[in-house]
Amino acid sequence: MVSIRAMRALACALTVGATFTVRPACLPAHAQSTADKPGLDGPKTELPPMDDLQKADRIYTFRKAASSGPERGREIFYYKCWFCHNEFTKDVPKLSGLFQRPTLLSGAPVSDEAVKNQIRNGSADMAAYKYTLSEDDLNDLVSFLRAECCWNSDAPPLNPAYRAR
Repeated sequence: MVSIRAMRALACALTVGATFTVRPACLPAHAQSTADKPGLDGPKTELPPMDDLQKADRIYTFRKAASSGPERGREIFYYKCWFCHNEFTKDVPKLSGLFQRPTLLSGAPVSDEAVKNQIRNGSADMAAYKYTLSEDDLNDLVSFLRAECCWNSDAPPLNPAYRAR
């Protein structure tokens, strides 16, 4: 039979061992560090390869409609911009005809770079997307805004995956 003194010694040894092997609570967890996150300060890591045949990968990277260009920009606009910049909102600027205007609401002259900076940095009334949208995403979104923005919600864009018989 094990004595109480032996059990106490074992519990003490386990406690001391756990103290030195467990990460101190004052250090950030690995998920909280920015060292491995792409787009943030720190070493850049490669994202895992995407499979173009996987619909989930195309949805995640906004490539259901097209791999680049205004059609992909339309998809990004739908998921990231349309819920505020649509014809039903009252206090949000409409984006149709954006590149025919002389200036943005911030006072900056309308150009591709000014629009991208507005999207990246946002404002008091607009969310910033600098950690959400990549440079390719911004280029495709601006190409959509320049070429054909926006659509009537009564006649949204057709679903590219739908094949009529």
